[in-house]
Amino acid sequence: MSMNPIVSADSHVLVLDESVVSQLPSRLRDPYLELRGAHRRAEVSSREPGAGPAGEWDPKERLADMDLDGIETELLYTDPTGGAAFYKLDIQPGRESIQAFNSAALEFSRVAPDRLIIVHLLPLHDIRTTADHAIRELQRIVTEGARAVQVPLYPEDAGLPPYWDSAYDPLWSAIAEARVPISLHVCPPKGRGLGKDPTPARGIFQVMPPILMSQPLVEWILTGIFVRHPGLRIVLVEAGLGWIPYMLDRLDLCHHKGDWKDKGMPIENLPSDYWKQNMAATFEEDPMGLSFRKQLGVENLLWATDYPHPDTTFPRSRQVIEEHFGTCTPEEVQAMTEGNARRLYRL
Repeated sequence: MSMNPIVSADSHVLVLDESVVSQLPSRLRDPYLELRGAHRRAEVSSREPGAGPAGEWDPKERLADMDLDGIETELLYTDPTGGAAFYKLDIQPGRESIQAFNSAALEFSRVAPDRLIIVHLLPLHDIRTTADHAIRELQRIVTEGARAVQVPLYPEDAGLPPYWDSAYDPLWSAIAEARVPISLHVCPPKGRGLGKDPTPARGIFQVMPPILMSQPLVEWILTGIFVRHPGLRIVLVEAGLGWIPYMLDRLDLCHHKGDWKDKGMPIENLPSDYWKQNMAATFEEDPMGLSFRKQLGVENLLWATDYPHPDTTFPRSRQVIEEHFGTCTPEEVQAMTEGNARRLYRL
């Protein structure tokens, strides 16, 4: 199987605290460091320089690892929680800290801006009263070349209103107009039984992402967000594919049996239509999910290395693709490993 250049739609970068602090005014440096220290202590899987591969925080080492792995371009997640820890800060410090965090991430990507694509955070602290600050940050990072943004998977866990709240509508409109997809990255929830994982290697959490992502999938579709914002694109990150066909089938079955339209449900089409039009998902190794690729729509599927997390295919990514995509046509392989990401993110 000959392959075109490969795009990983889900990889990770560690934004160093010293890089963020250099972007902050002096009054916010200690609060930021205190926040990040507590956040890092709470994250069992977090890494500091020296504990993981240098490519996690050194852009030149990252490019070397990408070359070793045969990866041309990566979508880089700076915080799997979507910046949830920043919402422990008051509005102004939180907003400025996210802006500094984004700026530090931009410095990482400037070493090779066509290959290192940051998925940026948005400051939503005062979204209940105004979307202006989030929109201004969106516009700033887009001007700097941003191609993707991320919000917390569960907004309520960050003290934010649910995403179907009308307070977000100006922001969703601005994001759709900018043609920037929104990422929802899987992360441990609060108050849903998985806040603490007592197993070695966080074994429970590692197998639960499909369950954790199913609620957001349903909420984004059934609350009418895509009816109001048909140009919006949502990417479900690091939860795989195999569970999605069942959820879509269940949604469509409930739609047919429940007379939802007559009961005032705020959707106009089949729920699965909104998946096909407005959503996509990343995956690493998911044979069951790939077997449903035609039902899901090959154009909605994005392959990823998940570097450097435990599920990563590094440094065997091209070998994994050869083995894992054996039943796919060359056109399907090209779409899932490169073409879809290039189209979605305008690479």
